[in-house]
Amino acid sequence: MRKAKIVCTIGPASASPDILDQLIARGMNVARLNFSHGSHESHARAIREVRDAAKRRGVAVAIIQDLQGPRIRVGNLSVEGIDVAQGQHVRLLAGTAPFDARRGIHYGAHSVGQSSITEVPVTYPRFAQDVKPGARILIDDGLIELRADRVTGEAVESTVVRGGRISANKGINVPGTLISEVSPTEKDREDIRFGVAQGLDYLALSFVRSPQDIVAARTLVAACGAEVPIIAKIERQEAIDCLEKLLDEADGVMVARGDLGVELGPEAVPLLQKRIIAEANHRRCLVITATQMLESMTQSQQPTRAEVSDVANAVFDGTDAVMLSAETSVGRYPVEALGVMDRIVRAAEGGMKPKGPKRREDETEEGSVPEALCAAASVASSTIGASAIVAFSQSGATARLVSKRRPAAPIVGFTPSEQVRQRMALYHGVVPFTMPWISSVEERLREVERRLKDEKLAAAGDRIVVLAGSTLGQQPGTNSMELYQIR
Repeated sequence: MRKAKIVCTIGPASASPDILDQLIARGMNVARLNFSHGSHESHARAIREVRDAAKRRGVAVAIIQDLQGPRIRVGNLSVEGIDVAQGQHVRLLAGTAPFDARRGIHYGAHSVGQSSITEVPVTYPRFAQDVKPGARILIDDGLIELRADRVTGEAVESTVVRGGRISANKGINVPGTLISEVSPTEKDREDIRFGVAQGLDYLALSFVRSPQDIVAARTLVAACGAEVPIIAKIERQEAIDCLEKLLDEADGVMVARGDLGVELGPEAVPLLQKRIIAEANHRRCLVITATQMLESMTQSQQPTRAEVSDVANAVFDGTDAVMLSAETSVGRYPVEALGVMDRIVRAAEGGMKPKGPKRREDETEEGSVPEALCAAASVASSTIGASAIVAFSQSGATARLVSKRRPAAPIVGFTPSEQVRQRMALYHGVVPFTMPWISSVEERLREVERRLKDEKLAAAGDRIVVLAGSTLGQQPGTNSMELYQIR
């Protein structure tokens, strides 16, 4: 079985029931909904379609709500956009309408007195307050670069360093500039309330700057009467500076290599990726590697060799999941891109054992009883050649702790909660199922035997390792390990 999970971004190219069915059949484990685009109505429709398709296929598929965050974007422009050339002067203004009635002009190039100026709207209202002269302004993942010359009122006067076509809704990055907008933003807060009401499985928080951003999002989720795991997207220098604290606060992290490369330079991304994955695994934190993994497959049916190596190296680094973005949301070949990624991951896992956490020389903290048992289960499964490690869990924590040990045997997670089953779909090497809690150990093992045989995960004579608690949901939680041979 493939152990690293695959996240597919759902968009116009993949939102139909037929394509979703094909994606799930080809191995999509997690669906990502990008709340930088679309409406609550379109997202609600996508959620229903994903849930229905997963139910038809009888598999668990998690859904991640990816928030926009304090993202700066180009405002509304004409469909053709605006072309800018090196040396040209551009005035960046806060505004989102394609026509500014107060000024009586359309955005774009026009004459002001004796000279010509190009005006571009920016969605962020505090843009002129935050940007200082000399700042680099990068548009569309850095394809276009401007230099801020001066700030006048609500406008940032700039000069084009690297030209191109500026289109509506493209992202704007200002490396080295502190953005004062709070996180989560008001839009994020509305989207969180919607996501909680829809029962989404994970919340991805964009442009995280400090652990306080995560605390604020978690507080809002709790106020909605829910508990949703939060994934911190690592995209800024501020996040790298407090990475360990973020990992201690978040349930997972995403190596968002697009904005990370724009903010810190593309040459910094490979080492940062390895560092983030290693630190996340060390803290038993979920980690997703994302952005442009098979970018060429938005237009081509075949990836480049470099992209294949990129996906494989993320697997070698020990990532829990790899993610497709434009490839499945707007690309021409969403199903084919997933199929290629599935083959790459399987080949990588077949040739090299994924990395689990290593104990460090300076590590002295005391671990929990469940973690000690999960570590022992990983070793025991290897020693006896177990066909599977069975983990009973109400919250999914036991399955996640075993997963982080990267055992060779597949992990079968049983939980009485359907939502926990869906969340476990993101866990590396875990096959999730629901099962009512059975207090009798003998009856519980009989049911495990039956389910493993029915799912063709084990056969008579196979050995398995079973992790459970004496009473599910009560302290001390997972406190027993049993080595068992299937009759």
